[in-house]
Amino acid sequence: MTGCPGCGRAPDADALEVMRLDAELTALRGDLDRAQAVVVSLQRQITDMTTQRNTVAFRVTESVRATKSAEVRKNPAPTAVLGPGAHPSQGPAASPGLAPSPGPAESKLSALTVQNVLFALGGLLLIVAAAVFTAVAWAQVGVTGRAAILAATTAAVLAVPPFAKRRGLTAAAETLAAVGLLMILLDAYAAWAVDFLQVRSLAPEAYAAAAGAVTAAVAYGYGRLTGLRGPAIAALLICQPVLPLLAASADPGPTAWSLTLTAVTALNVAVLHRSGFAPTGPAVVAYVCGSLAAAVSALIAIVDLVTTAAEATAPEAASSGGATGAAAAGGALVLVTAVVTVAAVLAGNRVAQTIAAGLLTVAVAVAAGTWSLLVGAGPSSSGVPRLATVALIIAALAAVVRPRLPEPVGKGPRTAALLVTAVPALGSAAAVAVGALRTAEAATPLLGAPANARVDGPGWTLIAAVVAVLCSYGILLESRHRTDLALTALAGTALLVPAAFHLPWWTAVPLGLLTAAAALTLIARAATAPWPLFRPIVAALLTAHALVVALGDPAVGATAFTTLALIGFLTSFLVRREHHLLAATSTTIALLAVPAAVSLTLLAFDASPTWQVRAQSVIAVLLLAAARALPWHRPQTTVVALLMSAALPLTALTGDDPVALYAATALLLIATTPLTLRDTTAVAVVAAIVPVTVLLFGLAPELSTVLLKPYTALTTFWSGEAPAAETARWSSLLALLMVTAAAALVGYRSAGPRAALWCGSPVVAVLVPLTFAAFEAPWPSVLLAGLVTGLLGIVALIILPSPMAWTGVVFGALAAAGLAGTTAVQGAMLAGFALVTVAAVVCGVAGRGAAGRVAGWVGAGVGTVVTAYTASRILDLGAGAGPISVLAAAAVVVALEAVLAARRPREAPAVAAVAHASALVALVIAGTLGRAALIATLWAAVLGLRALRPGEIRAVRFRYAIAAAGSALLGWWLLLGSRDVQTPEIYTLPAAAFALGAGWLARRGRPELPSWTAYGPALAVGFLPTLAVIVGDEPEYPRRLLLGLGALAVLLAGARARLRAPVVAGGLMLALTALHELIQVWDFVPRWVPLAVGGLLLVGVATTMEQRRRDLLRLRTAVGRMS
Repeated sequence: MTGCPGCGRAPDADALEVMRLDAELTALRGDLDRAQAVVVSLQRQITDMTTQRNTVAFRVTESVRATKSAEVRKNPAPTAVLGPGAHPSQGPAASPGLAPSPGPAESKLSALTVQNVLFALGGLLLIVAAAVFTAVAWAQVGVTGRAAILAATTAAVLAVPPFAKRRGLTAAAETLAAVGLLMILLDAYAAWAVDFLQVRSLAPEAYAAAAGAVTAAVAYGYGRLTGLRGPAIAALLICQPVLPLLAASADPGPTAWSLTLTAVTALNVAVLHRSGFAPTGPAVVAYVCGSLAAAVSALIAIVDLVTTAAEATAPEAASSGGATGAAAAGGALVLVTAVVTVAAVLAGNRVAQTIAAGLLTVAVAVAAGTWSLLVGAGPSSSGVPRLATVALIIAALAAVVRPRLPEPVGKGPRTAALLVTAVPALGSAAAVAVGALRTAEAATPLLGAPANARVDGPGWTLIAAVVAVLCSYGILLESRHRTDLALTALAGTALLVPAAFHLPWWTAVPLGLLTAAAALTLIARAATAPWPLFRPIVAALLTAHALVVALGDPAVGATAFTTLALIGFLTSFLVRREHHLLAATSTTIALLAVPAAVSLTLLAFDASPTWQVRAQSVIAVLLLAAARALPWHRPQTTVVALLMSAALPLTALTGDDPVALYAATALLLIATTPLTLRDTTAVAVVAAIVPVTVLLFGLAPELSTVLLKPYTALTTFWSGEAPAAETARWSSLLALLMVTAAAALVGYRSAGPRAALWCGSPVVAVLVPLTFAAFEAPWPSVLLAGLVTGLLGIVALIILPSPMAWTGVVFGALAAAGLAGTTAVQGAMLAGFALVTVAAVVCGVAGRGAAGRVAGWVGAGVGTVVTAYTASRILDLGAGAGPISVLAAAAVVVALEAVLAARRPREAPAVAAVAHASALVALVIAGTLGRAALIATLWAAVLGLRALRPGEIRAVRFRYAIAAAGSALLGWWLLLGSRDVQTPEIYTLPAAAFALGAGWLARRGRPELPSWTAYGPALAVGFLPTLAVIVGDEPEYPRRLLLGLGALAVLLAGARARLRAPVVAGGLMLALTALHELIQVWDFVPRWVPLAVGGLLLVGVATTMEQRRRDLLRLRTAVGRMS
């Protein structure tokens, strides 16, 4: 021990003790740290093990619950039928571990979303507060004070964002910076409002532009200083209207506005270029604003172009400055598209460059085209040649530029040039159409145009325009299209030459036919073509135009059609091996031209229309013979023969012979045409449409005699006056005989002799009554003949095997018309319906199919009823005889239904429906309520007897019993009505008792039937009418008391039987009755009572809600404590 080496003091025992204790304390602290580390480790292990244990326990409980659910679904427990004293047993309480897990919690908003919303709302409130202060609050201080307050506030707001950004509060800094920058604009507005430093001496637009420029500069500098992104975006947005505001102060025109917006576009392009076209905030703003400015600039330039052109071409235009204005507007349009093109080039986007190059091409074309239309334009000059010249220049430039541009940029100018060329192309097409129409107008009147008439039209410049347009397309399109373009130019020239050089109208015929022949030559020589249908379409259009023009004179027309036939036959012969389709088409056209050539030749020699029709008939027969004899292009010859046959009835309308004979001849020719292919069969079917239509038109008087005129007897029903006898033409009968032969021939060729018989039978059925009419047989011979033939046909269809059910339409129409025609006289009607009844019985007894037999029985039932009613009226048995006879007939039908139910049960329901409908008719025509009550009661007896049929099943017997009871109830009601009984319960209580009994019977047979289905109707009928009566103005004290007692009785009965419908209905009626009684004394209740009730209700609801919320909070806390 030498003492302390620092101070030199001698050794001290206390100092040694302090040192020893310090060493022990250090050791103890180490032990404590180690013990704390052990405790923390043990706590962590306990927590991990608890979590693992709870997870495994949850899996066990889930497995047990899934197993029990599967067992319940596989073996459901049977439902026990409880007796009056039985009670369902209470099962064990559900285990807490098996409780269903709570649903997914509602997703919460993220902190960032909440922060952004709060910042946005806070900033908006600050801005609104500043605006309100600027507009309203600061009017209480002077100008100096106002300036000081605004300046200090703005400086204070702008001073906060740098400090906020240093602390990492970037969003707060951006929000406050936006508020501060907007306050600078408010400062400018405040200065303008108080005329600070005489700023009102400036133009408002100029001051606003200066304020925007200053604010944008401050925002840009502030953003650079603080490093915030928002001020840069604000500066770009604020500077957008600066140039337009400066321009507005100078009162600019449309061109100046377009140039100003182009400058704005250029500014945004510069910003995009500086940002490297990266998707940053300023770049997105520059892209949106620049696109909008460019679009508006282009729109203004286009509108200026259109307006300038319209003003320059107006009749009252006094100066020729339109071309200068159009040049200026066009230059503005080209400039804005050039700026867009530069932006695309700077961006390096090939797609954008392609689109921009196309837009620039279109802009140049629009500007040049508009200028060309206005420069040196006369009032009568056409603009199509000028536009075609511009399109040709644009196409040449596009073709020169395209190889020098990278792919796919070169496609832009080419596509634009194609679109530009479409404008003069449409004008040229319109000019060609006008020239063709002028030629057709010169060839009028039809078949009587003067041979020396010349065509008036545009000059030769339109031909040059057509050639220029097609040259443009030749430059832009591939070389394989140039042949078709040359053909198009030739066709357009051929159509324009007569109008361009004022030639006679008939010169268009050889020009068109020669050009069509050239098109046919190209078709024949070319193995493949870019557009396979283009050349045939050109040839068809030119041929059609030539033929239309040729109809101006019969001789010219005959020559044109003859030439067409020769061209067709020659083409068909030359290309019959290489081009089968072309050969077939040429043959068809040539064959179609022959009849027209013959008709026009006859017309040129002044032949009568009748002889022309006969000549067409001979040609049709010759074509039919050629189709049979010549194998060369037989399908085409057959098709033309069919078309000639179809057209024969139409040409016959111009002659003097009966048109029905020609229509029948056409049908006979079509029926005898050789049909070797499916296509020719389809053409034959289509070709028969016209002859059939004309035949129906020609036979309209005769067909009306047997099918339509008989219905006029319905207007004189039972008048007793027989209509006049009908007549028919023998030529019509001959036509129908020819149609019969044609129909039989078609049926024989399709399915044999039986089909021939069925195909001809409808026409024969029409012939029979027409034969009586032709012999002028007395009334009602024609009607009965049609009725008998129609009924025979229907009976034959039902009892014999028939492959053609459509014939029943004709038979049915004949029978219906004949039956309707007999209604004028009661005796004739009786005979008609007797025939119907006999035929229907035959069908019902001997019909082959169930549907035919059912129809027969229905017809028999209806016929029986009508016959009975008609007989009673003929015998004049009294006023009530008619309804009683109908009811008796209905009873007979019920007897028939009973027989059918025993032997043919499937046919009985339809007969039963007829019987019930007949009884309803008897009820309707009863005349008085007493007689109606008698009919309903008698029908109830009939239905009761029907329910007693031996061997009837229980369900049917029950239905008939219910129907009988319902009919008896209806009789009771009608009897009460005849006695003028006013008490509603006398009507409703029997109905309720009836419904209650029916429901009890139904539930007795079907215990599972719900009580609402069984007893609901009875309860509604018993309660609702009385309830409707007591809510009226009358006191009705006894009725209210009885309704309440009845409702109470129903409630008690339903409760004893444990039936839901009586309990609910009785309780509801009892409550409504009590409520009605309460309403009666409502005025005597003190006014504070409703308020007290409402307050207690609200307090109760609030208390319940609070309790539920507390329970929910407790449940949430308990769930939160779970792992």
